[in-house]
Amino acid sequence: MWTYGLIPMKAFQATAWAVLEFGRADLGHAARTKRAVRVGAALVQNPSSSIPRFVENAHQAKGVYRLLSNPQVKHNDILSGHIDRTTERCLGRSAVLVIQDTTTLSYTEHPSVRGLGPVNDSARARGFLAHTALAVSVDDHEVLGVLDQHVWVRAERKVTEGESCVARKKRRRESEHWAAAQRRVGKLFQGVEKRPRIIAVFDREGDIFEAFEALDQLGHSFIIRATHNRLVDSEGGGREYSLDSVGQAPVVAHRAVDVPARPGRAARVAQMDVRATNLAIRPPRNRGRHGDSIRLNIVAAIESQPPEGVEPLVWYLVTREPIETAADVLAVVRGYEARWIIEELHMGMKTGCSTEQRQLNTVQALQNFLAFATVVAWQMLCLRNAARRPEPVRADKVLTPLQMTVLCGLRPRLKADCLAGEALRAIAVMGGFMGRKGDGNPGWRTLWAGFEKLLMAEKGFLVARERFG
Repeated sequence: MWTYGLIPMKAFQATAWAVLEFGRADLGHAARTKRAVRVGAALVQNPSSSIPRFVENAHQAKGVYRLLSNPQVKHNDILSGHIDRTTERCLGRSAVLVIQDTTTLSYTEHPSVRGLGPVNDSARARGFLAHTALAVSVDDHEVLGVLDQHVWVRAERKVTEGESCVARKKRRRESEHWAAAQRRVGKLFQGVEKRPRIIAVFDREGDIFEAFEALDQLGHSFIIRATHNRLVDSEGGGREYSLDSVGQAPVVAHRAVDVPARPGRAARVAQMDVRATNLAIRPPRNRGRHGDSIRLNIVAAIESQPPEGVEPLVWYLVTREPIETAADVLAVVRGYEARWIIEELHMGMKTGCSTEQRQLNTVQALQNFLAFATVVAWQMLCLRNAARRPEPVRADKVLTPLQMTVLCGLRPRLKADCLAGEALRAIAVMGGFMGRKGDGNPGWRTLWAGFEKLLMAEKGFLVARERFG
């Protein structure tokens, strides 16, 4: 059965989904856990609505506010049930990508919130940060869920630029979050049978020598985008650097990479020349080059023919994955491509769930809401993935008969025996997807907006049938 998250879409009900993802949360009292399930069920049906609008009445809204602001309810506790379920979804798989990234939650327009800190160099900008580890299957990039999320508020005092390396290492640094998150992920699978091989995927901020060492100690593989041109052991005795060396290696494969659109940049397909080599990376200069070198594989994927006036796409990837064959090297590139999924998760948290627009009084309440929004954003990605599945599946295998009846009533041209892809595309059109020839596949935002409308229409149908027969 084609799955919608863990639950088959055909059987999807908001409360059943919320029980699975929040029902195991240990919030210190059974009543709080029941409230968390109700909040999750309500939010997944109306993720962008304000709290008074996504619940049924003022009494329920007060309950939501009390739960979010309760000092005994913590962000990690709310997320714990979903993390348990994600761990289970990883079991039995040969390998899992664990993609890490940090995002900023800004509440500059809500100055009355207590407990916020600086988020950039602007004295006015206030908010907090979240570092997330997202599990994705290696084979088909199915989004399995969140394995870790750490939230924090930056200190008001800014570290001076003249700080020495010794002084810097004595204080806590944001660069430590990459290794710390991976250690917490490792603990989830300790002593577990059929645990998968873990492959950490970091962007350039995770190109940290200490992170390489930590991953080796954990026995985790990794694919990390390199930004530092590191000194390597050279057989000739001269100074040789990692990125220069791999750039001179022979081309072993080619890869077409879909580059998504960004502000001021159209989407395109980048044709990449792929090279690979093995090098021994020396410890960094801030450690006085003391310690053993680390032998790593390095893959370079460089766009060969970028559009005129466009900077070519260049990826340097340090990895523990094999590079013996062209297929091995291409698997490394494809593994890094999955990193974009966590950016979509962040977009779901912020845009899909309107997290930065929430007018709550304290940073703790905002962080607690983020825990709910993170799980809902994951479910949005599951819906997007279901719409893009290549195998032909009938729509009545993924939607209930009543949902198909309502959908066909709203979209009269849709046939009752259509395929799932056609039905989900029709749902996306209800959410604002234009469906033009060159528009490609619908994204999670239009799919989710349309699915919200379908669920609302289904509720109206049930109410009408109950009242009027």
